[in-house]
Amino acid sequence: MKRLNRKLVIILLPVWLLPGMLAVFVRMAGFNFLPSIEWTSKTNNLSIAAGLLPAAFLSWVAWKAMDVTPVGDGKAAIAMFSAPIFAYLLGKNLFAVALPMTLAMVAGHQVELPFTVAQADRWGDSKCPTPVELEGLPFLFDTICRVRDDVRMSLLPGKPAVVTGRGTSLGLFAESLSR
Repeated sequence: MKRLNRKLVIILLPVWLLPGMLAVFVRMAGFNFLPSIEWTSKTNNLSIAAGLLPAAFLSWVAWKAMDVTPVGDGKAAIAMFSAPIFAYLLGKNLFAVALPMTLAMVAGHQVELPFTVAQADRWGDSKCPTPVELEGLPFLFDTICRVRDDVRMSLLPGKPAVVTGRGTSLGLFAESLSR
């Protein structure tokens, strides 16, 4: 019975975290997906729980593994302490980002969603040279890239902005931003 439970957990954990990983990979590939503010606020508690479950499990696994793995090994120690944090972020993305992203891909149409500008005047990096940061969105999914400089300079922190793109009322793949 113990072996069955272990196999079940070994299968369920990656299945639970896979949608979160796919959402991060979509973002890393350069697609600007933004979940709606309304969706992220409604699912905040559920998203936190979805992140805490795999994080708690991996913390328990790390605690059990400390008896077997010498903590003096730097790589093992870093993995044991960082895995729960990584699992939390991926699990949290399950409801906050992966679900609305999937719906936007499958049933998306042209929509406009309102957001609030957090910062629009900083310079980004080579992957996102002209970013606009938006308030109230999850980590990694709070920035829209490739915004024209004339639009960026007209945006002020705390002021509303409208993002247009393909998606649903739960989130969209950003194509343009306006005041």
